[in-house]
Amino acid sequence: MTIDGEFRNPMDALVVGSVRDLIGKPGVSLGDDFFDVGGNSIIAIRLGRVLSEELGIPRTVRLILKNPVLSELSDALSELAADPA
Repeated sequence: MTIDGEFRNPMDALVVGSVRDLIGKPGVSLGDDFFDVGGNSIIAIRLGRVLSEELGIPRTVRLILKNPVLSELSDALSELAADPA
């Protein structure tokens, strides 16, 4: 089941929406690789800041680099947000 037919959960919507905003490509989807759609290290830092502020968790830039496919990034962030220790 997806939210609005596009996302599995609110974290997916946050991740994809943030990437769309920062890269300026409304066609970015959950299955896309961050770097293949135009992401780079500078945008990863900006995305990390946005996600950290929104979720209240640290270390998100590392997760972006380790999980460049947006669905995998969303899953990793969900796990971290559930257990930030």
